[in-house]
Amino acid sequence: MRLTRQQCNLLPGLFALLLLLVTSCGSGGGISGSGGVPPGTSAGPIDGFGSVIVNGVHFNSSSATITKDGVAAPESALRVGMMIELRGDITAGVASSITYRAEVKGPATSVSVTDAELGTGVLVVLGQTVRVNAETIFDGTSLSALVQGDLLEVSGPRDAAGTVVATFIESKATLDEYKVVGIVTNANPGADTLRIGGLDVDYSTADTSDVPGGDPANGDLIEVKGLPTDFNAPSNLIASKIEPVTRLSGDAGAPLQLEGYITDFVSPANFRVLGFPVRTTGSTTFINGTSASLANNVKVQVKGTVAGDGALEAATCEIQTTNAVRTEWEVEGVDTVGSTVTVLGVTWEVRPETEMEDDSDAEVEPLGLSDLALGDLLQVRGYMDGSTPVAVRLERDDPQSDARLRGPVTSLDDVATFRVDILGTTVRGDGFTDYRDVDDSPMTQQAFFDALQLGTFVDVKWDPFTTTGAPADELSLEND
Repeated sequence: MRLTRQQCNLLPGLFALLLLLVTSCGSGGGISGSGGVPPGTSAGPIDGFGSVIVNGVHFNSSSATITKDGVAAPESALRVGMMIELRGDITAGVASSITYRAEVKGPATSVSVTDAELGTGVLVVLGQTVRVNAETIFDGTSLSALVQGDLLEVSGPRDAAGTVVATFIESKATLDEYKVVGIVTNANPGADTLRIGGLDVDYSTADTSDVPGGDPANGDLIEVKGLPTDFNAPSNLIASKIEPVTRLSGDAGAPLQLEGYITDFVSPANFRVLGFPVRTTGSTTFINGTSASLANNVKVQVKGTVAGDGALEAATCEIQTTNAVRTEWEVEGVDTVGSTVTVLGVTWEVRPETEMEDDSDAEVEPLGLSDLALGDLLQVRGYMDGSTPVAVRLERDDPQSDARLRGPVTSLDDVATFRVDILGTTVRGDGFTDYRDVDDSPMTQQAFFDALQLGTFVDVKWDPFTTTGAPADELSLEND
């Protein structure tokens, strides 16, 4: 039953009284940091387990309270790629609480695969534009298997345009309710309507008792729930419940680690990541770029301390790429203990979530690293985790004559002699190489190498392949 606005107006005062009563009981049982440092927060996608790994840090989670979509859950309910907010002793690497909340749950009303080989595409799920890239982890489905009408759970940060950049997508057989978390726009309290992303919401019959005043306002971060029968595809939902969502926060002096996309960029000293204000200074250490690399929609991992004005003052700022890296040729090395495989001089990290498929005549199912042999033809696609190539998909196939390498420029030392390092492997072009710009238009050899910078993505093709030291048949600038 929906409360009246007069009843809702009394709630903030009641909440404040309750908070006063709770805090007056003392601070016993609360979390604390190391050496007097306040407890901190690490927010981003889960990188792995064996503890919980987020933002490259292993956190002991043995005594952490875990909630998934507002309900207590075991750690086994979490998956790699899920965006979490972890609180605890950041310095010591001990988690006291882990919170996961899906960004959207509902049907896909549009599925567009941009490049199946690179794992890129755009979906619309419950009115939310969802971008899929090489980092997206799929559970129970894959990009190529998605079709309109699939029920999906999506987790990931939003970029400056409000697009959800999926880090995790799970296929659902059924959903008891649909939900979306996002920023309110087009709020119309008189008509009891609002919008989140591309979803128009009618909340005239919804429970809004948790919303101060009973009406969400523009700029509020909320969670909207509705019954499947109350969704009119592709973009209208009659809400059953609306709740405010607590934004990321941190006490002055507390450690804070964030991984997401830059939004609201004004300058390197004034932007947001995951909705939290961030600034870099002359003391900030930059990785894979400089302050000039910062702009809206640039993916970053920032770590530092919350300043007195409430902003994260970054000690380090790592510029990250979500562009797909790829190798396609014979296996040159396999390490089953270290979980790596080497192709074209690139050593890939193979993680438990890596998809492995055997399309060769051997047809081994399931395929594992121990099944691979030197000389096997292997197509590997993934992304860069810092300086480490991480395999998202690994596919064994029958022998072929051509080879392919796609990745960022890692050295320009030999560019004057038309050589360049891609993922640490030196490749070269000559007068017979076909040079291509990002729009696939032809380029001269000199123009191509003049355009290269550290981090520029290049696609290299040899056909037939003999050695990486042989001139490439095609060199293309890439821009995902």
